[in-house]
Amino acid sequence: MKAISIHPGPVMEILEGKKTEEYRSWTTHYRGPLLICSTAIKTPGCISGHAVCVVDLVDVKKLADDSYAWLFEQVRCIKPFPIKGQRRLYHVPDERIIEPLADEFIIEEDERVVTEKFWQEYYLALVN
Repeated sequence: MKAISIHPGPVMEILEGKKTEEYRSWTTHYRGPLLICSTAIKTPGCISGHAVCVVDLVDVKKLADDSYAWLFEQVRCIKPFPIKGQRRLYHVPDERIIEPLADEFIIEEDERVVTEKFWQEYYLALVN
């Protein structure tokens, strides 16, 4: 799967569904699932150095010269795993990406929502 590294603060906002756009100085023709990885920068209240979720990159809008808005939809939790980030888009083997099991999520408004136990065990345990 294609992946991108982003600073920990914005990654937490993406994970919580609060941030649906990422601003970059470059564009991509890629559209589809995108693994969101948090850089190793230690940030209080955030997860650092881990792949944390998958989003759908649905569009890239040019805002100005060297300014693009990457539009995300459908945030999906995964079991976070340590990863060394890279610049630009990079490949992470699909077998490293593990989605929650059937008893680790519930369906709310046609969306998978992880249980509180999953959130505590896999996400809050990693917060700096």
